[in-house]
Amino acid sequence: MPQLIAMIIVVVGAMIYMFQTFGGTGDKIEGVAQKGSIITEINNIKDGVKIAARSGHIQIPTGTDPDAAKNLKGLATLSYFAEQINSQLTDTTNHSSNANIYNAISFGGTVVTTATNNSAMKISLVSNVSKAIPGIYVDMSAGSLKDNAAFLEAQIATDLASIATIDRHATAATAGALPTTGTDLEQRTPATTAPSDNSLTDGKFIIYFKDFGSNEVVK
Repeated sequence: MPQLIAMIIVVVGAMIYMFQTFGGTGDKIEGVAQKGSIITEINNIKDGVKIAARSGHIQIPTGTDPDAAKNLKGLATLSYFAEQINSQLTDTTNHSSNANIYNAISFGGTVVTTATNNSAMKISLVSNVSKAIPGIYVDMSAGSLKDNAAFLEAQIATDLASIATIDRHATAATAGALPTTGTDLEQRTPATTAPSDNSLTDGKFIIYFKDFGSNEVVK
């Protein structure tokens, strides 16, 4: 009997903890499960971007190098990503406005043939600043992830804090200026965006990974 009582206490305690932690709903529990897939999708793009940057194949939008890309479609044309990602980005029916948007396959993303893109998770290349670490812009403000967007943004920012600079105030795939002081890493990491209403909870942010070396920057 004492063992049974002890077991009941443990179970009840666990239930109370889950209720307090997750607010008594399944939303955040679901969010924890979604987070793993989100980080996997981010890493899939990061790996290709890192290799492309090292190869000198990422340039600013006004760049003139015929062998370098200006967006994700350009990198996909050079086969820097997995086959499914490359196929989506280079599909001839993909609307031109989506040339720099990968719709994460893990969340039902596919080719979007119109200018309206409500995919659950959209990833874009941030490459508007020369000599900067290429950024990865994530937008979860539409589709099936939008209800958990604030929670997911906070969780991902926490998980990646030790290996990346996260611009949680960003609302577009546009990097800030490079600082002129600080360490070499700091001087190739764009300044973060000024805060605005709800910018910490909108599910939009830019990631600048710290393991991009001095030879892995935008041309």
